[in-house]
Amino acid sequence: MNIEQILTQRYTEFYKATPQKVEAITKAGSNRSYYRFYGENGTVLGVYSNNIPETKTFLYYSVIFSNLNLNTPKIYHVSEDTLTYFIEDFGDDLLLKVVESEYKQYGKFTKRLDNLYRKSISALVKLQIAAGKAIDFSLAYSISEFNSQSILFDLNYFKYYFLNRLDIPYDEKLLQDDFDALAAHLAAHGTKAFMFRDFQARNILVKDEQVYFIDYQGGRKGAIQYDMASLLWQAKAKIPNDKKLELLKFYIDEVAKNTEIDKTEFEREFWFYLYVRILQTLGAYGNRGLIEKKRHFIESIPFAIDNLKELHETHPILGEYKELDRIISEVVKCKQKFEPVKYDQLTINVMSFGFKNGIPEDKTENGGGFIFDCRGNHNPGRYDEYKQLTGRDQPVIDFFKEHGDIDIFVENIKAVISPTIETYIRRGFTSLMICFGCTGGQHRSVYSAEHIAKYIHEKYGVKVILRHRELGIEEIMDA
Repeated sequence: MNIEQILTQRYTEFYKATPQKVEAITKAGSNRSYYRFYGENGTVLGVYSNNIPETKTFLYYSVIFSNLNLNTPKIYHVSEDTLTYFIEDFGDDLLLKVVESEYKQYGKFTKRLDNLYRKSISALVKLQIAAGKAIDFSLAYSISEFNSQSILFDLNYFKYYFLNRLDIPYDEKLLQDDFDALAAHLAAHGTKAFMFRDFQARNILVKDEQVYFIDYQGGRKGAIQYDMASLLWQAKAKIPNDKKLELLKFYIDEVAKNTEIDKTEFEREFWFYLYVRILQTLGAYGNRGLIEKKRHFIESIPFAIDNLKELHETHPILGEYKELDRIISEVVKCKQKFEPVKYDQLTINVMSFGFKNGIPEDKTENGGGFIFDCRGNHNPGRYDEYKQLTGRDQPVIDFFKEHGDIDIFVENIKAVISPTIETYIRRGFTSLMICFGCTGGQHRSVYSAEHIAKYIHEKYGVKVILRHRELGIEEIMDA
């Protein structure tokens, strides 16, 4: 049985009824599978996960949160093997989706958004303080406390998955010394309670103008300021700077109502945790975007860099961590590498590449296009006399003419791409990418890209940018 069938069977067994309808819910960053079940008494969410330890932590936290009457889903049923469970359904209106809708309609951070964020903050504080007293953190998933080791995990996550991708030179020892010192400082400070860990608008649901929290299984004991850094400085939430500061003050006042703190010290430590959170976020975007090639995460990088730039300018507290301070300055300069390429007229990017070095990334706003696999054609690279040549050299061209199969391949591709190009011209689109891949990006893909680029330019008269990625060659054919 597949996952939907397993959940349906268990729904039927528990509710003693067949669901009226079942619909899959699109996954975000989670490995869990969610399905919405419709029945006579409304809807519930069915969840499947083979990560039993994580599930047990989620269920344990959920029971405590429900007992404390916090803004989290009720658990209705858990299977004996803990692979499936059914929980309260709050709908699909994520706070981030509401943010995007309000900006699209009104172009600003509205009164409604201010109200929803304040409700989220008030509910978060109650959860942090009340749950922090009730939870046995030895039952946390994987890591029980956000201590110096955890902070180092975040900082090194940034180094390995983002910084190393930028080719920014740095002193390994000096940077690690800064990481160690910052982690030790933070571990010794901060108000420790329940730290949600990933408290952002994507993990807050809005139903009837009330807010509810999900995906808290990564929670642990830690400095609660980290959660506010996650929420207010979320890359794509676009909260104005003055509103961030206003909501931060509101959060500090709410914390002070629920537990004893030194407000000045609490806020001072907040800015340190904000640095850690933004760097960790860039590490996540590097891993999920630059490495796994998930477009949503790549698109978020410029927003996160903007947050880092703003923080570095307004709270330059990293002066005592000189190598880290220098690295942050360099990262801020790299924003343009991740911004979408924009054209005023239709520009067609034609590229050759080697599959062994990965599929090219389309950095234009619309993305997509064509990727053609040339590896089915006869490969001159298998013969010694052609190994040092490319698909631009006459002996290789003569080889292809003699064998003929690649010219048939190219002609078929012309028939495939022409209707799309004509549609793009008619509708006023500004970019299209057409890529050709072979094993090394030297012979077959280069030959194909050369011919298609020339064909497009001569037939349609549009601007064509021809790139041979593995050869380091770029040529522009103007309109």
